[in-house]
Amino acid sequence: MESEPLGPRRTAEGRHETPEERADRRWVELLLLATVASALLLILRVAMDDTAVPWIVAGLAAWFMVCWFALPWALRRYTRTAPKK
Repeated sequence: MESEPLGPRRTAEGRHETPEERADRRWVELLLLATVASALLLILRVAMDDTAVPWIVAGLAAWFMVCWFALPWALRRYTRTAPKK
């Protein structure tokens, strides 16, 4: 019987991630963001005028960062239930 990774098992059981697991996940997310931005840069440089492409890619990368990092943080912070008395 194969064991599954620690992160998904903790998520399924409702336990929090360790700081090391959270840091590893952030690095993977940043690598994915850099991959998407560079692919978008390459595609748009072929399809469009070179002067506008870096601004478009920077705007989209900023939007992706908001969606991947700021939005989940805000949802976790502002949707916590109040402690029971």
